[in-house]
Amino acid sequence: MDKMSLARPWTRLGSETAHNGFVRVRRDVYRTADGSVSSWDVLEERNSVAVVAFTHDLKGVVVFDQFRVGPQKVLIELPGGGVEDGEDVEEGGRRELLEETGYQAAAVFHAGSEWASANSSRRKHVIIAAGCARIAPPTWDDGEMGQPHEMPAHEFITHLLGGNLTDAGLAMRGLHFMARTADVPPSLLAVRGKVRELLAGP
Repeated sequence: MDKMSLARPWTRLGSETAHNGFVRVRRDVYRTADGSVSSWDVLEERNSVAVVAFTHDLKGVVVFDQFRVGPQKVLIELPGGGVEDGEDVEEGGRRELLEETGYQAAAVFHAGSEWASANSSRRKHVIIAAGCARIAPPTWDDGEMGQPHEMPAHEFITHLLGGNLTDAGLAMRGLHFMARTADVPPSLLAVRGKVRELLAGP
């Protein structure tokens, strides 16, 4: 068989719900490219957004310390969460930033998205936010709690490269996208300059 013919879409033969809890798992049966039949579990999840939030003076990035049940430890995370059905991604990023940290963004830039994993329906979006200032206490959902604070901007890239957060790769992708694109509104040009400075390193 031609190797290239194996890299083509499979045919879904059936589907059923395998688990319906906080995360819904769908079990699909496929006829694969070589003609065999195989079952696959797929995570059905809402799209999500993570926010790289710079303070007014560009000296800090807003982060959120919270316990994560998978790693079983506290991680210094980016603010973010699920995008509501029908919600604009940029508005979802603003909302999640405000709810989790109490910070409001003056301007935001959608820096792209990627698939969460090979067996997930979720797209992970990243927003770069400028002019962030705390205006209110956080308003957390049930079971959500943690500590928002400002990380010095010069430490942020090192933190991402350390890998001790769940959206490190997504954030780096978004920062590189912003640094390379010419399509940045005037309100975010200073942030793009800061991003380029941080990526260039010491």
